[in-house]
Amino acid sequence: MNLSRVFWVCLYMLSAMLARPVHADYENDPFDPLIARDAWMLIAQAERANGIPAGLLHAMSLVETGKGIRGWVLPWPYTVGVNGTGAQKFATREQAMAAFTRYRNLGFVRFNVSALGVRLNKAKPVEAAAALGSIPAGSPVTLEGINFARRFNSEREAASFLRSMFGAGYRNVDVGMMQINWRVHSQHFRSIEEALNPDTNLAYAVRYLLEHRQTRDWWGSVGRYHSGTSTYANKYIRNVYNMYLRIHRVNT
Repeated sequence: MNLSRVFWVCLYMLSAMLARPVHADYENDPFDPLIARDAWMLIAQAERANGIPAGLLHAMSLVETGKGIRGWVLPWPYTVGVNGTGAQKFATREQAMAAFTRYRNLGFVRFNVSALGVRLNKAKPVEAAAALGSIPAGSPVTLEGINFARRFNSEREAASFLRSMFGAGYRNVDVGMMQINWRVHSQHFRSIEEALNPDTNLAYAVRYLLEHRQTRDWWGSVGRYHSGTSTYANKYIRNVYNMYLRIHRVNT
């Protein structure tokens, strides 16, 4: 059977499944599956309207914000991805501990810590705090907050979180269903809410993808969507390609 036809048959079946009363089937899931279903259908419509291969935009959305709901992996529009701080070098332990407190207040939950005799990777806060406390006063320390993602029940909750991040001076975040980087692309949105809105978020992502499609094949465009650095772009292509295969293998 033609893969495109199978894709739309699967969409119909998924829509029917998720159309059932939420509390009857998803009472233990804090997220509303109908929001994910609507996002999934919006992506399918965008693929058809823009000549994007069936499942490609869907695969990208799942790599960006996919959430498991009763065995189905579906996009989640009210997702905020907080990018890592990068490795920061501090002249003293005291400076590093002050930065650690700031990062914790921002919501970071994993840390890399490096100093003389200390090397921790993706350490939990309690482990990182203990390691910092064990370093002699005045010693140089390298500290890094690892990227993390938060999923919210609504646009309002996600917008509130973003405002708190911006208020603290941290703007290196990815917003919404297609994870648009706010620091790079915020000028294209009139508000935080517009960036989170599934329609406008997806519309901008499609325009950005198609802009690069003018000079590349589809997979090259997917890579450039994520990064202009080949190492990061190629890793992203692999992730999206694997998800793309998963989508069609499940459907077949």
